[in-house]
Amino acid sequence: MIALAFLLSSHSLLAEATVEYKIKAAYLYNFTKFITWPDSQSETFNLCILGKDPFGALIDSIETREALGLPIKLVRMRRYDASKQCHLLFLGSATRKDTRELIASSGILTVSEKQHFAEYGGMIGFIIKGGKVKLQINLAKLKDSGLEISAKLLEIVEIVGENGDG
Repeated sequence: MIALAFLLSSHSLLAEATVEYKIKAAYLYNFTKFITWPDSQSETFNLCILGKDPFGALIDSIETREALGLPIKLVRMRRYDASKQCHLLFLGSATRKDTRELIASSGILTVSEKQHFAEYGGMIGFIIKGGKVKLQINLAKLKDSGLEISAKLLEIVEIVGENGDG
Protein backbone atom coordinates (compact mmCIF):
# COMPACT_ATOMS: atom_id res chain seq x y z
CA MET A 1 0.00 0.00 0.00
CA ILE A 2 2.84 2.43 0.89
CA ALA A 3 4.65 1.58 -2.35
CA LEU A 4 1.50 2.30 -4.33
CA ALA A 5 1.01 5.65 -2.59
CA PHE A 6 4.65 6.56 -3.30
CA LEU A 7 4.28 5.55 -6.94
CA LEU A 8 1.11 7.60 -7.36
CA SER A 9 2.60 10.66 -5.65
CA SER A 10 5.79 10.52 -7.72
CA HIS A 11 3.69 10.16 -10.89
CA SER A 12 1.68 13.21 -9.81
CA LEU A 13 4.87 15.22 -9.20
CA LEU A 14 6.19 14.23 -12.63
CA ALA A 15 2.91 15.29 -14.26
CA GLU A 16 3.05 18.64 -12.43
CA ALA A 17 6.65 19.20 -13.56
CA THR A 18 5.69 18.36 -17.13
CA VAL A 19 2.83 20.88 -17.05
CA GLU A 20 5.12 23.50 -15.50
CA TYR A 21 7.72 23.12 -18.25
CA LYS A 22 5.10 23.07 -21.00
CA ILE A 23 3.89 26.42 -19.66
CA LYS A 24 7.43 27.80 -19.46
CA ALA A 25 8.18 26.61 -23.01
CA ALA A 26 5.00 28.33 -24.21
CA TYR A 27 6.10 31.53 -22.48
CA LEU A 28 9.49 31.36 -24.19
CA TYR A 29 7.79 31.15 -27.57
CA ASN A 30 5.30 33.89 -26.72
CA PHE A 31 8.08 36.24 -25.66
CA THR A 32 8.99 36.33 -29.36
CA LYS A 33 5.65 38.02 -30.00
CA PHE A 34 5.87 40.62 -27.22
CA ILE A 35 9.55 41.60 -27.27
CA THR A 36 11.15 43.63 -30.06
CA TRP A 37 14.78 42.83 -30.84
CA PRO A 38 17.26 45.05 -32.66
CA ASP A 39 17.74 44.13 -36.33
CA SER A 40 19.91 41.08 -36.80
CA GLN A 41 21.68 39.51 -39.76
CA SER A 42 20.89 36.01 -38.45
CA GLU A 43 19.16 33.51 -40.73
CA THR A 44 17.41 31.91 -37.74
CA PHE A 45 15.92 33.08 -34.47
CA ASN A 46 18.16 31.33 -31.96
CA LEU A 47 16.53 30.24 -28.72
CA CYS A 48 19.44 29.05 -26.60
CA ILE A 49 19.33 26.92 -23.48
CA LEU A 50 22.44 27.21 -21.34
CA GLY A 51 23.32 24.57 -18.78
CA LYS A 52 21.00 21.78 -17.71
CA ASP A 53 17.96 21.64 -20.00
CA PRO A 54 14.79 21.22 -17.89
CA PHE A 55 12.54 21.11 -20.98
CA GLY A 56 13.88 18.06 -22.79
CA ALA A 57 11.67 17.05 -25.68
CA LEU A 58 8.82 19.29 -24.44
CA ILE A 59 10.33 22.29 -26.25
CA ASP A 60 11.57 20.58 -29.42
CA SER A 61 8.41 21.35 -31.42
CA ILE A 62 9.23 25.07 -31.14
CA GLU A 63 11.55 24.53 -34.11
CA THR A 64 8.47 24.17 -36.33
CA ARG A 65 7.59 27.81 -35.64
CA GLU A 66 8.92 31.22 -36.62
CA ALA A 67 9.88 34.35 -34.73
CA LEU A 68 10.53 37.74 -36.33
CA GLY A 69 9.90 36.09 -39.70
CA LEU A 70 12.76 33.64 -39.10
CA PRO A 71 12.66 29.91 -38.38
CA ILE A 72 13.32 29.20 -34.70
CA LYS A 73 16.43 27.16 -33.97
CA LEU A 74 17.01 25.57 -30.56
CA VAL A 75 20.62 25.73 -29.42
CA ARG A 76 21.58 23.75 -26.33
CA MET A 77 24.89 24.75 -24.74
CA ARG A 78 26.84 23.55 -21.72
CA ARG A 79 28.93 26.77 -21.77
CA TYR A 80 27.99 30.13 -23.19
CA ASP A 81 29.19 30.56 -26.76
CA ALA A 82 28.74 34.08 -28.18
CA SER A 83 29.20 32.76 -31.72
CA LYS A 84 25.76 31.09 -31.48
CA GLN A 85 24.12 34.55 -31.72
CA CYS A 86 21.34 33.89 -29.23
CA HIS A 87 18.26 36.08 -29.39
CA LEU A 88 16.68 34.52 -26.31
CA LEU A 89 18.83 32.76 -23.73
CA PHE A 90 17.34 30.52 -21.05
CA LEU A 91 19.81 30.00 -18.21
CA GLY A 92 19.27 26.66 -16.52
CA SER A 93 19.26 26.51 -12.76
CA ALA A 94 22.74 24.99 -12.66
CA THR A 95 24.46 27.86 -14.51
CA ARG A 96 27.02 29.84 -12.56
CA LYS A 97 26.04 33.10 -10.89
CA ASP A 98 28.57 35.16 -12.87
CA THR A 99 27.23 33.92 -16.22
CA ARG A 100 24.79 36.83 -16.38
CA GLU A 101 27.68 39.31 -16.50
CA LEU A 102 29.31 37.38 -19.34
CA ILE A 103 26.10 37.64 -21.32
CA ALA A 104 25.32 41.30 -20.63
CA SER A 105 25.37 41.77 -24.37
CA SER A 106 22.76 43.95 -25.98
CA GLY A 107 20.00 42.27 -27.89
CA ILE A 108 19.89 39.02 -25.91
CA LEU A 109 16.80 38.39 -23.79
CA THR A 110 17.87 36.50 -20.66
CA VAL A 111 15.32 34.26 -18.94
CA SER A 112 15.73 31.88 -16.00
CA GLU A 113 13.92 30.06 -13.27
CA LYS A 114 16.70 30.79 -10.79
CA GLN A 115 15.43 32.35 -7.61
CA HIS A 116 15.62 36.18 -7.69
CA PHE A 117 16.98 36.12 -11.26
CA ALA A 118 15.24 39.30 -12.43
CA GLU A 119 15.78 41.08 -9.11
CA TYR A 120 19.53 40.50 -9.34
CA GLY A 121 20.01 41.69 -12.91
CA GLY A 122 18.49 39.10 -15.23
CA MET A 123 15.67 40.23 -17.52
CA ILE A 124 12.81 37.75 -17.03
CA GLY A 125 12.46 35.34 -14.14
CA PHE A 126 9.97 32.52 -13.87
CA ILE A 127 8.56 32.21 -10.36
CA ILE A 128 5.90 29.97 -8.86
CA LYS A 129 3.18 31.80 -6.92
CA GLY A 130 0.04 30.11 -5.72
CA GLY A 131 0.99 27.00 -7.68
CA LYS A 132 1.13 28.95 -10.97
CA VAL A 133 4.00 30.05 -13.19
CA LYS A 134 4.36 33.84 -13.00
CA LEU A 135 6.83 36.32 -14.49
CA GLN A 136 9.10 38.90 -12.95
CA ILE A 137 10.70 41.41 -15.31
CA ASN A 138 13.63 43.70 -14.68
CA LEU A 139 12.48 46.48 -16.98
CA ALA A 140 15.63 48.55 -16.56
CA LYS A 141 17.90 45.67 -17.66
CA LEU A 142 15.62 44.83 -20.56
CA LYS A 143 15.62 48.42 -21.83
CA ASP A 144 19.40 48.79 -21.28
CA SER A 145 19.86 45.81 -23.58
CA GLY A 146 18.13 47.57 -26.48
CA LEU A 147 15.05 45.36 -26.30
CA GLU A 148 11.52 46.71 -26.22
CA ILE A 149 8.60 45.10 -24.44
CA SER A 150 4.94 45.24 -25.38
CA ALA A 151 2.57 46.97 -22.98
CA LYS A 152 0.37 43.85 -23.17
CA LEU A 153 3.12 41.73 -21.64
CA LEU A 154 3.75 44.35 -18.95
CA GLU A 155 0.12 44.00 -17.84
CA ILE A 156 0.68 40.42 -16.62
CA VAL A 157 4.10 40.66 -14.96
CA GLU A 158 5.63 41.84 -11.72
CA ILE A 159 8.27 44.50 -12.36
CA VAL A 160 11.36 44.21 -10.16
CA GLY A 161 14.73 45.92 -10.01
CA GLU A 162 15.33 49.64 -10.43
CA ASN A 163 11.94 50.41 -11.97
CA GLY A 164 9.91 48.07 -9.79
CA ASP A 165 9.16 46.85 -6.32
CA GLY A 166 12.00 44.36 -5.96
